[in-house]
Amino acid sequence: MKPFLCSAMLLLAAFCTSFGQNRLKFHRIQVNIDPYQLEKLFNDGLEIDHFSFDKKTLVAEISDNDLRVFRKHGIKVNYLIEDLEKSYQAFNLKMDEQNRKIGQMARTSAVPTPANFGTGSMGGFYTFQQLEAILDNMRALYPNLISSKVSIGSSVQSRPIYMVKISDNPDVDENEPELMMNALHHAREPMSLTQLVFFMWHLLENYNTDPEVKTLLNSSELYILPCLNPDGYVYNQTTNPNGGGMWRKNRRLNSGGSYGVDLNRNYGYNYALNNTGSSPTQTSDTYRGTAAFSEPETNAVNLFCQQHPFVTTINFHSYGNYLIYPFESLNPNNNPEQALFQQISTYFTQENGFVAGNAYQTVGYTANGTAPDWEYGQQTSKVKMFGFTPEVGSSSDGFWPASTRIVPLCNSTIDMNKKILRVSTFYATATDNGPATFASTNSTLQYAFKNFSLKNASYTVSISSTSPYVTSVAAPKTYTNATVGFLQTLNDGIGFTIDSATPLGTAITFTISVDNGMHVQQQTVTKTYNTPSCPTPASVTVTNLSSSTATVSWASVSGASSYTFDYRPTGSSTWQSSTSTNLSSALAGLTSFTTYEYSVKANCPSLSSTAATSTFQTYCPGSTSASSTCFPAQCYSDAGGIVTVEAENYNTAAAGTGSAASRSWSSFSNSSASGGVAMRVTGTGVNTGTSLNGPRLDYVLNISTPGTYYVWVRMSAGSSTTSDDAFYVGLNGVSVSSNFTNGINNNGGTAWTWVGAVSAVRVTANVTTPGYNVLNIWMREDGIRIDKIVVTNSSSFTPTGTGPSQSTPCHSATTRLAAEALDISTDEDIKAFPNPFQHTLKVNWNHAPEPVKELILYGVDGRTIYQNATLDGLSELEIATSHLAEGSYLLQVQFPSRRRTLKLIKKN
Repeated sequence: MKPFLCSAMLLLAAFCTSFGQNRLKFHRIQVNIDPYQLEKLFNDGLEIDHFSFDKKTLVAEISDNDLRVFRKHGIKVNYLIEDLEKSYQAFNLKMDEQNRKIGQMARTSAVPTPANFGTGSMGGFYTFQQLEAILDNMRALYPNLISSKVSIGSSVQSRPIYMVKISDNPDVDENEPELMMNALHHAREPMSLTQLVFFMWHLLENYNTDPEVKTLLNSSELYILPCLNPDGYVYNQTTNPNGGGMWRKNRRLNSGGSYGVDLNRNYGYNYALNNTGSSPTQTSDTYRGTAAFSEPETNAVNLFCQQHPFVTTINFHSYGNYLIYPFESLNPNNNPEQALFQQISTYFTQENGFVAGNAYQTVGYTANGTAPDWEYGQQTSKVKMFGFTPEVGSSSDGFWPASTRIVPLCNSTIDMNKKILRVSTFYATATDNGPATFASTNSTLQYAFKNFSLKNASYTVSISSTSPYVTSVAAPKTYTNATVGFLQTLNDGIGFTIDSATPLGTAITFTISVDNGMHVQQQTVTKTYNTPSCPTPASVTVTNLSSSTATVSWASVSGASSYTFDYRPTGSSTWQSSTSTNLSSALAGLTSFTTYEYSVKANCPSLSSTAATSTFQTYCPGSTSASSTCFPAQCYSDAGGIVTVEAENYNTAAAGTGSAASRSWSSFSNSSASGGVAMRVTGTGVNTGTSLNGPRLDYVLNISTPGTYYVWVRMSAGSSTTSDDAFYVGLNGVSVSSNFTNGINNNGGTAWTWVGAVSAVRVTANVTTPGYNVLNIWMREDGIRIDKIVVTNSSSFTPTGTGPSQSTPCHSATTRLAAEALDISTDEDIKAFPNPFQHTLKVNWNHAPEPVKELILYGVDGRTIYQNATLDGLSELEIATSHLAEGSYLLQVQFPSRRRTLKLIKKN
């Protein structure tokens, strides 16, 4: 950023007046308090309007007047920063140094910082005179996009309330949708202005290079009121020329001798509804004035809105990272279009993770006489306007963020601000979503049409091509809000014809045009004319689904000589592939409770082909049907690369089949067994040979790290003969005992012995996927007895005696995690968004007082989904999540001195 060089002129009269009064001190405090106590304090006159509240911890910036309320109720206050105005510079210098050390400014921004954007002299923020110079400079550089600044009225102290318009014809009142953005209702919230200036420069500088920006400005009139409270703002720059001034209200001289009316309590809808949402006390920071619109600043807005049919009105404030919508004055909220406001807010906050709701749902209190309530609620003297209040910045930023936080905070609103423009005008997209090739001379150019407009819009979509091979295109198509609703998508297409003599392999370029009546937005796509293709297999079904098996079948394709089948766990980079003439593929050895993606493609001689693709999810171990969560009855987790299970603690058991149909496993008491109990198959004379048709025991193991594992089994023969001592071992239904054609045995020993190898060949299992894995034990010869199983990734480990103690059940850790989990929206240290998430999950710990050492994402079944311990120098991370199943997840964040666990929801 370049320093803003314009000098700040201080007004001596205001300076003298300010020091003629006793200065009211403000402090950043932390208080342990429950929600019921906090509500009681609000009812008793507490007037804080920006704070964070996590469980029983309140962090807020409050005045000495508010401190008296805490003391009155005997509540202890911990000072984080005492006397904010006095300590502001030193504290922000410290924050700037910390931010530079962690490389915050090197993080990827939402957009490049505009070339003309600079910081001001007031702690990085602009003085009023610098704002005037910025508006003049914008007009000088971009006279065809922004109007000259004009005043829509004067303040109490006769300062101008400036307005500028940004549009393709800024000096002409065109018949285009209008919207309004404003800032600085409250004088101590300079970030509301700065991010708005950043956005204005972004629009102006990118108009000629960004097609979306051009479409938006050609199709709307954006009215900007950058400083609604010039008197209060100048007062702060006078008393605190380096920033940090805490004056909030305007500078009305009240009848009792105090100064100021809260402009955001002075609007005419639900004005003075009660004395908790605004105050009748003149010295209060939320004093509402003598009547609605008693202040020239709010009355100027009133008259201005009566002259303009604004679709949306955005009233920027700071801080809290909230997006607040009407009605702020009511709890519960009886807004008749609350569902629509929620839909809009969800769309606006997808990137920045701001918490959306009315005042009570976000900041925890009601407020009456506010701008958004009037903008939406008053529908007689003016049109209905969708009013919003974004609160920019977190509690650690406060009202005057450190200078290194300015650009990141500007970036936190840039996507939201562009989306506000989209919904306020007639904006839609037609995005190519068809295949890259086409085979017929009469074909269709496919696209996804999405409507972003709140207003009832009409769009015409057409296609064209300059290719000499295109002989005709079909008629354009028209869409309205009645056919494609707000934020809805319709898959559609327009036909075209090419010359029959077009050579195969010819690339043909098309232009998709969207005309909203004011501007034509275009997208260029290229398609290749190719040979006819082999039909895609149909009637694809999945049967024989279990925790470790699945069979995928499909219908025969005429002309196909073979079929290629591929599958892999979702998220894996490795496909398992096979080609055959079969119309099905039987899969075994799958990982339980795992989503697999697959494709089946028909192979026709000399023809291209397209695969049929889909997914299936294996069952939870022991289950016979699908489920959204997985809690095996018996499951044990590894620790340090080793997991131990008592033989009798199997999850499921299966009886023998064929020659072993009469055999099954059963428990029995044995004083030499670990815990006094073991498992056996009684009888003599049955030997399954190399077949896996003996009775089976399944042990569910939650293994955290893939790799080679060594299997040890404590066993004994039923009698002193080698025909009573053999078994097979498998993993996820597939035998790992191919080297042991006579089974795994101890040569007929009747004493308990540990067997982990036969003829110096180790018994190993290769775990490819972390999480649930099922170890299988098949009887080979009846009479076999087993007592305990140890699975370890250490080749040098050899169990002795009765072996290690049994491992911890899988679900004990999950229960502990769930018990300590927090609601994501209440934690200021760590933010994970969006929540619910879909394709990606962003985790941000920018405001945490210490670095994050490790992130672990768990399924509610205890499986480790994602783990990252290489986070040095980072303050944000994006995790790919499109492969995850719908359901609940837990994000564990490990700091050096503590741990946070957050609840998250995945929705497809």
